[in-house]
Amino acid sequence: MAIMYPDLSDSELTNWRKLRIIQSDGEVKLYKALRNLPERFAVFFQVGWVLRNKDQKASDGENDFLIFCPDYGYICIEAKGSNGIKFNAKKRKWFSYNRNKREWSPIKDPVKQAEDAKHATLQKIKESQEYIAYSKPYIEHGHAVFFPELSDISQVESPTLPRALIGYRESLKNPQIWLQIVTNYWNKNNKTPPNIVLPILEKTFARSFEVQPLISSNLELNKKERLRLTNDQMMILNILKNRDRVAIRGGAGTGKTVIALEKAKRLADEGLKTLLICYNRPLADHLNLSCKDDANLQVMSFHFLCDSHCKKFNLANPGRNVLEEAKRTYPGHNLFDVQMPAALALTADNPDLQFDAIVCDEGQDFREEFWLPIELLLKDIENSPFYVFFDENQNIYSIAESFPIENKDTYLLTGNCRNTTEIHNLAYKFYKGDWVDPPKNPGSEIKHINESNLQYQAKKIANEISNLISVHKVKPEDISVLILNSSEITKNANELKSETLPDSAEWILKGFQGKNNVLIDTVKRFKGLESEIVFLWGIDDINLNPSEDLLYVGISRAKSILYLVGSNTSWEIINEI
Repeated sequence: MAIMYPDLSDSELTNWRKLRIIQSDGEVKLYKALRNLPERFAVFFQVGWVLRNKDQKASDGENDFLIFCPDYGYICIEAKGSNGIKFNAKKRKWFSYNRNKREWSPIKDPVKQAEDAKHATLQKIKESQEYIAYSKPYIEHGHAVFFPELSDISQVESPTLPRALIGYRESLKNPQIWLQIVTNYWNKNNKTPPNIVLPILEKTFARSFEVQPLISSNLELNKKERLRLTNDQMMILNILKNRDRVAIRGGAGTGKTVIALEKAKRLADEGLKTLLICYNRPLADHLNLSCKDDANLQVMSFHFLCDSHCKKFNLANPGRNVLEEAKRTYPGHNLFDVQMPAALALTADNPDLQFDAIVCDEGQDFREEFWLPIELLLKDIENSPFYVFFDENQNIYSIAESFPIENKDTYLLTGNCRNTTEIHNLAYKFYKGDWVDPPKNPGSEIKHINESNLQYQAKKIANEISNLISVHKVKPEDISVLILNSSEITKNANELKSETLPDSAEWILKGFQGKNNVLIDTVKRFKGLESEIVFLWGIDDINLNPSEDLLYVGISRAKSILYLVGSNTSWEIINEI
């Protein structure tokens, strides 16, 4: 069996075809055939890339199949015509038969696609440090086109598409023989390929990675066990590499922020000036720590972006103050909801303040008035990469969910990779969206601090935290106390801060949770973040029903252990829902 990237089962191929990640049945047939190549071969399916042209403008592309052929180099293949294909010589246009519409639809020239992919792949190889370190050796490379339903090669043979470069129905039986024909056609130097070819291809087009949880817990167990992206998440990344404008929807714990961060890093690695934007300042601060060494990547909360860009614009344009201009244009309107976004839009006149790509996390928190200023910051508003990650069930600010992305370009994450099963099952009682698969880790039962008096609640929370730190050796920074009712934060925090913590542990209120700090914050501010242990305080203060978004957000912040703090009556209501 050949090495496959990605390695898909027959059922996964079927699902990908249903989701239209795979565009044709012909691609499925060829994938299955190539899977039977000897293990010395490597097959990369749906390969995408971003390149800069001579004018330094970014452009992307994709290739159906990139095949590493041992003893040769690589071949790029386009697969076309699962339902029929034709070429109009007069118009020099290719067409594929649309079975649903019962008509011929124009398609890209498959020969040109394969040829472009061949050159793009070589360019990406030449960008690698390994290639440079290996003294820039010559690497054999070629292209071909595959028509899985074609029975007679003579039908499509032409000067630009010689017989040797055409795969057809018969070739599916033994693709190795056909690939030998293709490589013999292209072989110029008859040299053994350098041993760096496959590692470079793997690193460039099938890079595996692992990421730490958003809030680094520093527990010994979590130092050794990192969060790996699920197959579901990898599928989304495959979607993103071939599409410029996509919205990704997913419930709490499905890895939206992880994928957003990884996508932003990949765009930055491609040389694109990239913006990773979110609504909450605490989340932005945390993400900044994860990518502080990425020169092409900027991470900001929305209103920090507004403030920063306005100051930079004013500095570059003496005599102008875009925020004051926006205030005069929209007198009496809200500063944060209207005037600052309007000022941000004015800064788009400066190309130095624009971005090649933008990734937005927690998109459900963004008002409709925010999207146009954000789009205007793209260097190419029609074609620059633009991705929005959101969860409609975390819309705790009651902001309209309207994104500048068509519904057909919205994709779903379906697997929870953050919480234990117990925490997931409780949180998703208050979730109204599409089904999310629970995690496989059952975890411990949800714990309850049964008190109705605020002072006694604070004492019991502090006692439990002291026990976790002193007896069970839990690090303070792995513990967060989240308050459901934001208006009660001062009163609750004062009660809690009057209680002493053991050793060198300290309470921190609405700040950055550093070493030896037990955080006290609101659910709203903590949204988008996570903690190993969460004390959810104030279940008596909110409406206990399945539509309560705050409960959903608060519960789902806990990765391993969750305490609910409130009366027994509220506890029973939650468990009965």
